[in-house]
Amino acid sequence: MIPNIRWGDERTYTDALLGEKVAFQGVDKHSIVSVGTYGQIQTAESKRYFREGLIAMLDELEPQVVLVYGSMPNQIFGGLSDRTKFVQFPDWTTRMKTTK
Repeated sequence: MIPNIRWGDERTYTDALLGEKVAFQGVDKHSIVSVGTYGQIQTAESKRYFREGLIAMLDELEPQVVLVYGSMPNQIFGGLSDRTKFVQFPDWTTRMKTTK
């Protein structure tokens, strides 16, 4: 099983409000995890939250590999490739558009 890590705003990936980083609870450090960008990075605000949450996840879990479902824009993933190995998988819509 590979856990899919999801977060919202800073309330879920910091311990400032709830006293713990709820987005990462129960996930082993140094494991393989997945994240999805599809539909999650449409606005400037959502891109900011995604990047901040991604960095918080890398800090907290120190994953060996991060599987990414969807695009990996440099605006979000830039400068993070030295933190872990990212493996990108295109989302279903993108795959269907490229097979026609």
